[in-house]
Amino acid sequence: MHMSLKLKFERLVFFRITYVVITFQENGHQIVLSDIYVFIDIYVLSMKSLLRRVQGIRTVTINSRTRRLKSTRDDGSPLKKLVNEASTFGDVSNPEPELRWATEPYARLQTVEEMPTRVDPRETSVLLFPGQGSQFVGMGKKLLDLPAARDLYELASSVVGWDVRRVCTEGPEEELQRRCQVAVLVTSLAALERARDERPAAVERARAAAGFSLGEIGALVFAGALPFERALRLAELRAAAMQAAAAARAGGMLTVWLAADARLGEALARARDHAAERGVHRPVCAVANYLYPGCKVVAGDEAALAWLESQGRAWGVKRAARVRVAGAFHTPLMAAAEDAVREALRHIQVRAPRVPVVSCVEARAMREAGQVRRALVRLTCAPVRWEQTLHALYARPRSEPQPLTLVLGPASALRSSLRQVNARAWDASLHVDV
Repeated sequence: MHMSLKLKFERLVFFRITYVVITFQENGHQIVLSDIYVFIDIYVLSMKSLLRRVQGIRTVTINSRTRRLKSTRDDGSPLKKLVNEASTFGDVSNPEPELRWATEPYARLQTVEEMPTRVDPRETSVLLFPGQGSQFVGMGKKLLDLPAARDLYELASSVVGWDVRRVCTEGPEEELQRRCQVAVLVTSLAALERARDERPAAVERARAAAGFSLGEIGALVFAGALPFERALRLAELRAAAMQAAAAARAGGMLTVWLAADARLGEALARARDHAAERGVHRPVCAVANYLYPGCKVVAGDEAALAWLESQGRAWGVKRAARVRVAGAFHTPLMAAAEDAVREALRHIQVRAPRVPVVSCVEARAMREAGQVRRALVRLTCAPVRWEQTLHALYARPRSEPQPLTLVLGPASALRSSLRQVNARAWDASLHVDV
């Protein structure tokens, strides 16, 4: 249900009411996490910025062409924090034309039909988007002098119903951690605006993009495969669904540094056996992130991780450190969250990327809408093959130069991993600070 009204002739407010039942499957049984809840989403935009978007005053320059941002209809995804940090995604069909005020910030860089041409890699660029865990209180402050970045934060806040800019720049820490997926997504796209302002040619000449886990959603927004507003809702739902799955079964993540002769597979099997002996049903302990040679992130049940921490040295684990998360992300323990993402994507129009986006779970370029859908669904349970993704992006004869790489968003861990995988690509990379 939609209603709109004008308040003091200065602000426009949109209301949406959504009814939600949150359930998940465990051991063949359907479990209801909550009763039926009613959520009212409220969007507030200043009339000035609303008119600016509707009239197309805000433009984006891509490939030396300026085009007006396309409107996309708003759908019925609830945008408030759900009870117990859960979320949902709904669809409203046949939207009224006057509600088509939302914008798609990133234009297509090239047509799908465009024939590839041979170009000097030094005249091209690759964009990398960070994932969850890169956030810190104060991120985004260095971008606020840029009108396009401020506008992006404002638009994001109007979509999700909370002040994204404040949470990013001021915190508090607990709130930022709870809302980090949306916060990182918006800040990385705001960093893209900085790159566009300072290095327009580099952005125009982007030939590929990739993102680490959540960052893949940002890369797909840049490539025109996902509208900005839908991407925000998808990130919010994904975060809530992952948190709900984590609450249903205790788990965690552990970064491990390995000796050259490490037998990690054997160690993981022993860790699962140990957890099973302590009553864990179908224990999980598996590689969740392939970061770079000799470094992985393992995720699974708490009992298995505790055993690996204490006993892993005998199998070649030189060092282990806990990741500050409360769930076994990118493992089968996130199956319920994967189902939620799959259902959400039924209500999102996904387009073929106009710039190849290398999937971080498949380590190959996505060029069709179907590939994007499959990868987004797998992005919750499947391991992140980041090392392999970087090889797919930068594999070339040593006689050929590497493209410029722009690492966007908070922290610079992606650039550090690039150095471990391909030092020549790292030499040609820059971090766009936030």
